[in-house]
Amino acid sequence: MNKRKTSGFCCFFILSGFCALAQPAQTGTNSSMIQTLRVSIADEPLSDPLIELGGNKQVEINFDALEQNFNRFAYSIEHCEADWNRSSLVPVEYMNGFSGLTIDDFANAIATTTPYTNYRLLLPNEEVQFKISGNYAVRIYRENEPDKILLTACFSVVEPLLTISAEVSGNTLNDFNGEHQQLNFFIDHKNLSVTHPQTDIKLFVYQNRRRDNAVTGLRPSSILNNRLVYDHNRDLIFEAGNEYRRIEFLSHTYNGIGVENIQFHNPFYHTTLQTDFPRARRSYQYDEDQNGRFLIRCSRCADPDTEADYDIVHFTLQSEPYPDGEVYIQSDIYNNVLNEKSRMEYNYDTGAYEKAVLLKQGNYNYQYLFVPDGSTCGETSLLEGNYYQTENEYTLFVWYRPFGARYDRLVGTSIVTK
Repeated sequence: MNKRKTSGFCCFFILSGFCALAQPAQTGTNSSMIQTLRVSIADEPLSDPLIELGGNKQVEINFDALEQNFNRFAYSIEHCEADWNRSSLVPVEYMNGFSGLTIDDFANAIATTTPYTNYRLLLPNEEVQFKISGNYAVRIYRENEPDKILLTACFSVVEPLLTISAEVSGNTLNDFNGEHQQLNFFIDHKNLSVTHPQTDIKLFVYQNRRRDNAVTGLRPSSILNNRLVYDHNRDLIFEAGNEYRRIEFLSHTYNGIGVENIQFHNPFYHTTLQTDFPRARRSYQYDEDQNGRFLIRCSRCADPDTEADYDIVHFTLQSEPYPDGEVYIQSDIYNNVLNEKSRMEYNYDTGAYEKAVLLKQGNYNYQYLFVPDGSTCGETSLLEGNYYQTENEYTLFVWYRPFGARYDRLVGTSIVTK
């Protein structure tokens, strides 16, 4: 992409405090100045950030900075193990290139109420190429403040050395066409010599890109020549959940999908959504969602990256309070992380869970999860319900690390939907 020019503008935000780097690596921001962080395959905005080693596709890291003047951002790249903890390798072992390179593709917002600068980084590029497969974390910071990480963007690079065949069924060890879905699959590794499959192969399974209910530590139920079989495993039973809720706001002149009203209160437009209600114990209704993703769009604009405006969006979930846990918004809005940023507050005056979120115009998916006290895993049963018909997306990552190897190699991936 060609370099885009930038200029200064006024800022309405005060930078939040910077957080210490958390382990394992997770896509997210450490400052309220950084908004709308997206990590995907370039020119495929709804894709997962996963590319082949030596292939012709690039990962695109896209974000907005809401600040008074243009600042030059730089980035460093870390290689991570299967669990997203940093590997022991040094940069020269996993990439050609150097840390501290700057992001030179940027452009100012055009005719928006909220001023911002949009930044894009493509990897690999002329200055950085990857040597090995694995998980990667890009740390972005101001060029003159390398110790203050503004955001982390995570993606994966695969060397496809094996094949995966998988299916999702409502017929599970827990119930038949009930509230769960079970994943069964086998791995064909005829092109990869695996001496000790029980220990050399490691798997991670994600439902709709969530990490809170990810499954790992799996062992094959049977080993047949070059085939590893994983079936009838209780660890591969997931809550079926429900289709994601959807909203759309593309303009300030009309209400979009799920929008109650739009009002301007200087300096922001406020988009109030229609009130949500728990969907448990209701009949299942199919809806074509994007499994928690969002897409930046705006009405009558040529480039949503620089022409879409920002609104403060008000979410309301009418419900009794749940004193034995917390309610969260789960979505790519929050990079599927359940923390203080995504947690909702209960308003006893209105009898509802509420949250106001600064969002860029577009289409968004989301759902509400309940996390019981003492747990880190979100549950759909209480607020969304569980229906075996729900279309979910399951992503499998297969890692290979024989005895004596120094890092986890990502040797196979597969995405299967119910």
